[in-house]
Amino acid sequence: MHTPLPAPERATDICVVGAGYVGLTAAACFAALGHRVRCVEHDERRLSQLLRGETPIYEPGLDVLLHDGMQAGRLSFTSMIEDAVPGAEVAFLCVGTPPRADGHPDLRQLAAAAGEVAAAATGDLVVAVKSTVPPGTCEAMQLLSDDAAGPGVRISVASNPEFLRESQAVGDFFHPDRVVVGADDEATGSTLASLYPSEWPMLRCDRRSSELIKYASNTFLALKISFANEIAGLCEHVGAEAVSVLAGVGMDQRIGSSFLAHGPGFGGSCLTKDVSGLVATADALGCTTPVARAALDVNAWARGRVVDKLTTLLGPLAGKRIAVLGLAFKPGTDDVRDSPAVTIVERLLAEGAEVSTFDPVAKPEPLRHLQQPDAYRAASGADALVIATAWPELALLDPARLGAAMSGCVVMDTVGVLDPGAAAIAGLEVILPGRSTVDTFHPVMVPPLEWALDAALA
Repeated sequence: MHTPLPAPERATDICVVGAGYVGLTAAACFAALGHRVRCVEHDERRLSQLLRGETPIYEPGLDVLLHDGMQAGRLSFTSMIEDAVPGAEVAFLCVGTPPRADGHPDLRQLAAAAGEVAAAATGDLVVAVKSTVPPGTCEAMQLLSDDAAGPGVRISVASNPEFLRESQAVGDFFHPDRVVVGADDEATGSTLASLYPSEWPMLRCDRRSSELIKYASNTFLALKISFANEIAGLCEHVGAEAVSVLAGVGMDQRIGSSFLAHGPGFGGSCLTKDVSGLVATADALGCTTPVARAALDVNAWARGRVVDKLTTLLGPLAGKRIAVLGLAFKPGTDDVRDSPAVTIVERLLAEGAEVSTFDPVAKPEPLRHLQQPDAYRAASGADALVIATAWPELALLDPARLGAAMSGCVVMDTVGVLDPGAAAIAGLEVILPGRSTVDTFHPVMVPPLEWALDAALA
């Protein structure tokens, strides 16, 4: 980091279990703050990369922190929990909680980690759950930890959810909107809070509230995206411009423009999983969540309508060649988990289309046979092209070269990165979400005319 970082109250020995997006970022950032961090990773391939000082995930700035922490002797990696836990005051659990088929999170990795950490502890230890979990999980982990801990060892389980955006995780860690610490006793909360600089915004609460804050936050963000997509669909029917409509809505300070963007829907490892988790938690308690459910329904519709539009424009897609540019769920990351772009590719393949793809960073193994080395090669011979991720590199594409490479002229820009005017000059027909492609003047005028006449004749 180029600017001095604020310091916590004191340097502390920390164990981090899991070196994924959350765990590795937390480990490297805590080391940058001056703490001594031992990170546990069981995956042999990933561990080998880390031991060589290589970052196994694409996250801007993380490679520098990893190098600096290891060089300073404040950051180390191991596969053995027994080597990382003894001497630590706090252990962070950053393991996966993937959704099961019924929407409930799978907590088996978390339970195993909690038991292993407790069994390895040689003294009192605060175990902080950073993984996204439903309310009540920390209490369940407390019971498991108490059962696994050795004689005289006190384990205190707390909640400390992460709010890191992939591609901006390092900046989010050092410039947080809030740090949430959920603990049911003052000493545990104070120990956990002391790891962070005192000037950072801090919310301390009970464990269940802390757990629910993460679910509720991501559900609200998902609602904003789904709302924007629903309004974009309405704009297409009435002939309005979604860009203008949503900009006008976002200018209201009570609403704000963040996450109020239309496109192929939300994805990644958090939003869909967390909304599903919130809904599943509510279902288990007999509580209805129609608004949260609607966000998932609209998200599925937003992905599907991309292929539906192509079918409307091209006819049956069997045998058609479609190029898809962008596979990551958003720009700045190589993460394709629950990516709308991947869903679109899979649906195109199911329709019998021939698909070629390109992404500047993401190279998902299941789609590797479809990937091309550059966007123009992917577009070669394509009847239509879909831009599914808002990579800045794609905004710099030459429309003339795209048009020359393609057999057709349809470009479905689901994220609005191309200049429609320049593309039109090159002979491309750019289809943008939230903009009508037909004359909808007459159908839109009919209801208001009928309502006006009804009122006049009443």
